[in-house]
Amino acid sequence: MNPNEGFRPEERGPLGLPAIPRGHRLRGAEKEAFAQAAAAAYVGKKASIRAIAAESGRSFNAIHRALTQQHVALRPRGGPHRHPQKKGTGTS
Repeated sequence: MNPNEGFRPEERGPLGLPAIPRGHRLRGAEKEAFAQAAAAAYVGKKASIRAIAAESGRSFNAIHRALTQQHVALRPRGGPHRHPQKKGTGTS
């Protein structure tokens, strides 16, 4: 089976990213256009790297690499941190 078979960059999901079939290698202008679309989804639509990876069919690491090559400032992991209450600061 040809790895390029079935690749239709005009078909896009909710984040505006094309579904790229497994084994299809992005090169040149196609790779640059995908990286720009991934950066737009990450920055503009606040999509997570995992959501971008799921929609596009690429791996987490491939998306991470594309974003860093586009010089996108990555958000920190997780949600708000919970700091434990210090002992002895309550009112007694």
